[in-house]
Amino acid sequence: MTSRRDGVAGQALVLMVLAMVAVLAAVALVIDGGNALAHQRMTQNGADAAAEAGAVIMAEEFAGAIAPVQGWDTAVMTAINDSATANGVTVVNAYYTDICGIPLKADGTAALLPDNTYDYANAMRVGNATNAQPVTSTSTPDCPSRTVGPVAGVLVQAHRDVATYLAGVVGLSTIGVSTQATAAAGFLQETCSASEGAACGMLPVAVPIDIISCTGNNSTSDSGTKWNADGHTVYVIPLCTNGAGNVGWIDWTGGGGGSNDLVSSVSTPNNPAVPLPSWQYVAQTGNTNSSALQTALRKYDGLIALVPQFDLTCSSTPTFSQVATSPYYGCPASDVGGHGSNNWYRMPSFAHLQLCISTDADCAAKGYDHGAYISSNNNPDCGGNGATSCLVGKFESIVGTGTIGAGIGMGQDNSKAVGVQLIK
Repeated sequence: MTSRRDGVAGQALVLMVLAMVAVLAAVALVIDGGNALAHQRMTQNGADAAAEAGAVIMAEEFAGAIAPVQGWDTAVMTAINDSATANGVTVVNAYYTDICGIPLKADGTAALLPDNTYDYANAMRVGNATNAQPVTSTSTPDCPSRTVGPVAGVLVQAHRDVATYLAGVVGLSTIGVSTQATAAAGFLQETCSASEGAACGMLPVAVPIDIISCTGNNSTSDSGTKWNADGHTVYVIPLCTNGAGNVGWIDWTGGGGGSNDLVSSVSTPNNPAVPLPSWQYVAQTGNTNSSALQTALRKYDGLIALVPQFDLTCSSTPTFSQVATSPYYGCPASDVGGHGSNNWYRMPSFAHLQLCISTDADCAAKGYDHGAYISSNNNPDCGGNGATSCLVGKFESIVGTGTIGAGIGMGQDNSKAVGVQLIK
């Protein structure tokens, strides 16, 4: 016969077991929940890296690189998966986006629902069966209004299953962690100050965005064709007269230091942080005929230098408050295309210029042993028509990281410096 005391003891044992389970569940929540949160950050890092890896391939595509045998879509997906695997995450989905991070449909329009949330069901996936990318839009993207532009990035959704330590007590052997990241490729919109490190230094020389030559009277002639950043074509950048539209020597510090100031800026870069597009003051242009400048520039032989590019000149100080609305970006119409030194140059882009050296086969085949021929003695052909000085080199397509801007189109056959930015 079971006594009442035995029944009470049995109930107490059950309550104790339940209490222990509750305690273990609470401890599991703290330990395994905390572990899951730690893995959330790791999963986010993995998704970030995967998105950036895909965007790097797209940056190479925009910069005019030779298409891989497997096609660009497959190359982007391969880069995403390889990065995800290396970081211990699984890619659930990857979609093409514009530079604002908005998913795109195959026809290049926005994959958005009426409430402006993402329409993943109709968004074009990376690694699709057709090995294609969305149709290239000619629209200028505007992020606040959700107006999409050309394909420029990838959105990656990643997942990781995290093994539990104590939650198995309540039947939970793993906790799923999911996250997503978006990275885009475009043209770099700024550079840091030279004081922040060697990677931030720029040569104090502004190069036109188009290939130029000198005319019979030694003026500048614009070909209307962009420099090609293929890393092989050797370009002669002639220094014609001191007229605007020619190569411009930049006075970063002001004060009219002349050639000595310029030589110092070449030897020890002192450029400020330069946003793009922006107006910069050019103190000198054209053929300086300076042996000291030539010596300073030749220290860069064989090296890749970052140089700003310009597309407009102004003989007066632009009205910076009108840059976004004025037809000439704040320059009065009467002052566009100013003449001589001491002008303002509008710079919309950067370029990577590898200056020639005698050991470079491409340069040697053209007869150029150096990247600068500034002094008038012992110069090779600098383009004829009176051009006695020039810079010589190859434009390189180099993918960097930094701020990229919306509204900038594709970069094929263009020497603009390309960058990748994690945007979400």
